[in-house]
Amino acid sequence: MKEQSPATLDRSGLRALWLGLGALLLTLFFAPAGVIAGVAAVVVAVKARRKATGPTPGAVAGLLMGLVGALFSTMILAMTAFLWTELSGYQECLLTANTNTDEQACKDTWLPRMEDRLNMPRGSLNEYGDLL
Repeated sequence: MKEQSPATLDRSGLRALWLGLGALLLTLFFAPAGVIAGVAAVVVAVKARRKATGPTPGAVAGLLMGLVGALFSTMILAMTAFLWTELSGYQECLLTANTNTDEQACKDTWLPRMEDRLNMPRGSLNEYGDLL
């Protein structure tokens, strides 16, 4: 097997760091890509730490950021799957709404369904209705 130089090991730790940072950022915009980047960061960081004979800058931070990014992305995907019926119904309702009154009717119909599904008190999601 070919020996790696210390410079290659340093770069693999930094690769893990960048992948971990990418996982955190992608989680906000596209959760499936956040999971992929997070898992990649963990794999690269673990390989870098195992093959290292000295310090591996960025590997531990990349490992932690990759784990957090993958965890949050997975939680977002699970919540989306759990609320799929309510979220898609709400979005379809908003697409057909022509006035502010129609939009409010969509909120009044679909937000209580989401609250019931999540076992939340009535009115808990009213302040977040514009974000959904």
